[in-house]
Amino acid sequence: MAFLDLEKLETGLSMFNIALSKEQIEQLDVFAESLYKWNRVYNLTAIRNSDEILTHHILDSLSLVTHLKKLKRGERYSVLDVGSGGGLPAIPLAICVPECQVHMIDAVAKKVAFLRQMVVSLKLVNATAFHGRVESYIANQYDVITSRAFSSLPQFYNLTQSLLKPSGFWLAMKGQLPCEELSELDRLSLKHEVYSVDVPFLDEKRHLVRFYK
Repeated sequence: MAFLDLEKLETGLSMFNIALSKEQIEQLDVFAESLYKWNRVYNLTAIRNSDEILTHHILDSLSLVTHLKKLKRGERYSVLDVGSGGGLPAIPLAICVPECQVHMIDAVAKKVAFLRQMVVSLKLVNATAFHGRVESYIANQYDVITSRAFSSLPQFYNLTQSLLKPSGFWLAMKGQLPCEELSELDRLSLKHEVYSVDVPFLDEKRHLVRFYK
């Protein structure tokens, strides 16, 4: 028996114009159930039931998938998700966009343990989890750097600017429109675009900020 309401999930996928295989839908369901079970011990999220995991986590993360596909036009690319926590949006992204290579980093060891377990149990050959602080992370540069409730936009930029390719961009998931933070990006001479995001079945404000040098 599925953990998520699969009819509701498939409706959300249709609204985002995302087509997934049966295996990918099963992976999302297993991930959601694992997040719920691990959360009892590891406190990965404040969300406590399957319906809110679907809306606030899975479908919310899939809104980023839609924008990534639109912006990158199906190309292969590398993504670094900063402060991945319970794997959001990184795990849904790795599941739904297998052509992208997703790296996740978090400073909390128990969260990284969960991420690594998900990589193994979901057989995500395109995902890797790292333990540590992003400011100490040494790696090749990425096409896209993402975050969800990680920090302010200026801090996100300052901590990760050395990790982005010259042609790359940042994607930050936000709730309310962060007007003051956007003004700070202007002061840093960073170009930015803001997208209002409608998450299916979620009556809350969501915005996606894309910025670049």
